[in-house]
Amino acid sequence: MKAFVFPGQGAQFVGMGKDLYDNNPVARDMFEKANEILGFRITDLMFNGTDEDLRQTSVTQPAIFLHSVILAKTLGPDFNPDMVAGHSLGEFSALVAAGAMAFEDGLRLVAARAHAMQKACELNPSTMAAPTKPSSRSAPTFPAPSYAPTTTAPDRSSSPAKSKPSTPHVKNSSPQEPNAHSASK
Repeated sequence: MKAFVFPGQGAQFVGMGKDLYDNNPVARDMFEKANEILGFRITDLMFNGTDEDLRQTSVTQPAIFLHSVILAKTLGPDFNPDMVAGHSLGEFSALVAAGAMAFEDGLRLVAARAHAMQKACELNPSTMAAPTKPSSRSAPTFPAPSYAPTTTAPDRSSSPAKSKPSTPHVKNSSPQEPNAHSASK
């Protein structure tokens, strides 16, 4: 069984897709069509921009989508998976690469999603951290959490059916920081 799994945000890098653009006419046409749909030359930012340019969600998401989909499309008959999947943003890439959604529709959806997420980031500035394997010289450090999670233990003296489940409580230390559980509801 062959599967293609498409990445989400965080897989971007300056120069992504440039080889495809320079060496494959199908890729070049798709990138140029993307520039038209988006109303700006995303290829300039992808190929020659800065890391900071590519960290902007409104650029990052369409860039990763384009790189993923165009790479799959340029594989031609070698792209014949039994299944496709994607992590977060990669779900859109998977749908388009598999032919379940048109390229243009997928790009417009990703651009709208990225714009909405960029706007949310500007209203509530934050960042994302990813723990990595520490080097032998240092261990990763993370800022202390701004909330103090606590739980109420279940009453174990009665049968499991009568015990009360734990209830998480989160103290919000800042009016700008959402409750850690509110995003999942």
